Amino acid sequence: MNQISIAVDNIIQVLETYDSIKVYSAPSQNGTYAEISTPSTRPVLHSYEQVYWFTDGAGTSTTWYKTSYFNSTTLVESSLSAAVLGASGSGKVGYSFGNYSAPPNEWGKIVTADDLRYTYMWGIDCTAKDIAESDMEDSQFDFYIRGALRDFEIYLTTDIAKHVYMTNPIDTLNQSDDGFWRAGVDYTDEEDSYDFDPLQWGNWGFISLRHAPVISIERAQMYSPVRNMVLDLLKTGWVRLNKKTGRVNLYPTGNLPYGPFIAPSGVWRYFGMRYPNGFEFDYTTGYKTSNQVPEGLRQVIAKWAVIKALQSVGDGLLAGFSSQSVSLDGLSESFSSTQSATSAYFGARIKSYQEEVKDWMQHNRYKFGKIPLGFVGV
Repeated sequence: MNQISIAVDNIIQVLETYDSIKVYSAPSQNGTYAEISTPSTRPVLHSYEQVYWFTDGAGTSTTWYKTSYFNSTTLVESSLSAAVLGASGSGKVGYSFGNYSAPPNEWGKIVTADDLRYTYMWGIDCTAKDIAESDMEDSQFDFYIRGALRDFEIYLTTDIAKHVYMTNPIDTLNQSDDGFWRAGVDYTDEEDSYDFDPLQWGNWGFISLRHAPVISIERAQMYSPVRNMVLDLLKTGWVRLNKKTGRVNLYPTGNLPYGPFIAPSGVWRYFGMRYPNGFEFDYTTGYKTSNQVPEGLRQVIAKWAVIKALQSVGDGLLAGFSSQSVSLDGLSESFSSTQSATSAYFGARIKSYQEEVKDWMQHNRYKFGKIPLGFVGV
């Protein structure tokens, strides 16, 4: 497999004519090049992005590549670029190398294993002192990255990765087995319904969804106390959504009156009566792809992942080792590490990152998460 990095220096000028990139490959430098990208996998050009990447699952160290700019509407295509050997790159893939982007139909990775290994853990040998001298694999780094991402979703009380919530989903739908969305998954989390509250209904139908930020609402329905659907709120166009906070207001369109006097829906019969399971919402939250996560948030999650990883790496290098001395015929040699029962081997790096994470949380927590409010009655 080859990761192909495509740099676009004059992106604004290119966007005046083209909107995507075609990728071609050949078995030799002067061979016949055929397109290996498809309409769904061609990298899409954006004004804010100058480096794009493409994954060739069948690529080898001897595969050669060329690229071109393409307009999917006018079908205009530029000339092919110079040939590049698949093995000519550094092999490192990540945001810090400017060559990672979320694959089509995937959410992507908030940081990659190479970001951690070669940037945030620079200078640290992630090799265990076993007989095989095993290196920490990408899957192990990905495990810590996913854990750090989930931790920050809890700390910030906000969704970062893409979540799809469904209320009362049917059994034939496919739920993610690990809570992470990917192509082919219908939903990641099951959502509870919302109560009908007369006070909220009278306040422009105010409902605060349990999760935010909201990308889109796929279903919004109102039910009577006996579980009959009385309003399809999306079809009527009543839904007013604040995506950042997840606040939904329900306000009628057209000439329909608002409040308890909506005779066609029968809502007037229930106004003034609070009852459970009055509303059901299916909705999607988080950032659309990992590319759109703010850089500061991405970096602090990466540092938290490193803290998790270094605790294991330190034990793998010098498990239970603090100091050692050897003497022979008057000559002596001693070695001491920072590792002890209360200090990890990479304690300095861990402590530095812990302080940076703490400082970031103090200054940014409520920028991304919800602000806690307290009320005192008099």
